Amino acid sequence: MTTPLRVLIVEDSEDDAWLLLRELAHNGYDLVSERVDTPEAMQSALAAKQWDVIISDFVMPRFSGLEALRLLKESGADIPFIIVSGKIGEETAVEAMRAGAHDYFLKGNFARLAPAVAREMAEAENRRKRRQADKELEQLQKNLEARVVEMVADLRRKDQTLIQQSRLAAMGEMIGNIAHQWRQPLNNIALIIQNLLLQYQSGMLTPVEMENDIHTTMNTLLQMSHTIDDFRNFFRLDKEKQRFSLLLAVHSALALVSATLKNHNIEVTVEGNDEVTAIGYQNEYAQVLLNIISNCHDAGVERAISHPRICIRIGEENGRSALSVHDNCGGIPDDVMPRIFDPYFTTRGPERGTGIGLYMSKMIIEQNMGGLLTACNVGDGAEFRIEL
Repeated sequence: MTTPLRVLIVEDSEDDAWLLLRELAHNGYDLVSERVDTPEAMQSALAAKQWDVIISDFVMPRFSGLEALRLLKESGADIPFIIVSGKIGEETAVEAMRAGAHDYFLKGNFARLAPAVAREMAEAENRRKRRQADKELEQLQKNLEARVVEMVADLRRKDQTLIQQSRLAAMGEMIGNIAHQWRQPLNNIALIIQNLLLQYQSGMLTPVEMENDIHTTMNTLLQMSHTIDDFRNFFRLDKEKQRFSLLLAVHSALALVSATLKNHNIEVTVEGNDEVTAIGYQNEYAQVLLNIISNCHDAGVERAISHPRICIRIGEENGRSALSVHDNCGGIPDDVMPRIFDPYFTTRGPERGTGIGLYMSKMIIEQNMGGLLTACNVGDGAEFRIEL
């Protein structure tokens, strides 16, 4: 069997070219060949056909092997280039190899020709396969990068959705807490109005009593207005990290749910002082506390704990602030514990929770502030711990 071979010969001697072709034919090659001896002819040949190998003389009257090699490089084609010369010194041969020639030998030593052609064609095929593999790898990398960009964008969209849902959930809780905070003042205002009407109808309403009742009503309304301001300031995002008192953050959170906790007879104790501080976002920290306290409240109500308690302890450990929230509401089931910080995970129905409160709390403490939020069961309840 013969092996097809397209060979371009750069040679000014037809006889020498014929000897090269004869040697290749004797070694089993089925040849398609062309001989050129000028730069113009070589450029035309490179443009017209694809060649498997180029065999070039080193010195010619109107051309040279180094010039031919330069033209090959300029064409961008990866074709084995073999120099065959009547006489070539060691320095000249080294120069040719440095310029990019793949092999060289003297004319008359044709026994090396066929093995050199076979070897260089195999090397060229390996280079082609490596280029193809590199191209495929580059394309794969581009596809992976595009996929990563798409996934990051998708995660960002999901995060935005989570944040929006968290805000809506917080808003719903805020409205519920406002309702608890306003219930007693509204009852007081209703009693004052009813008392005014009764006194007026009985003719017992005096200017002094009228002024006192109006004063009491206005103070109550002012208190309700302050409640709105407290909620609005609470949910305002801090722009820069600042050092803040943990005790202030605790009182800020408790102020919003004090009526709710009182309404369900939940006792809250706070142990610590305002000397313990941390660097971060005070409002976000207080929101995390509000989420945790709300979870403790919900557990106590759902399980009908007879004397529900929440204990908040503030301290320092290993140079960091440490705050724990411990309740006596039965703890977190073992099969639920590993998933409580997962997004959308909730043990309650969709009408009673989104399952993102604790997830967002962990994001705020750990990603936004570089702290640590953990949970475990201690004694007769659960304990959440914030280190910052």
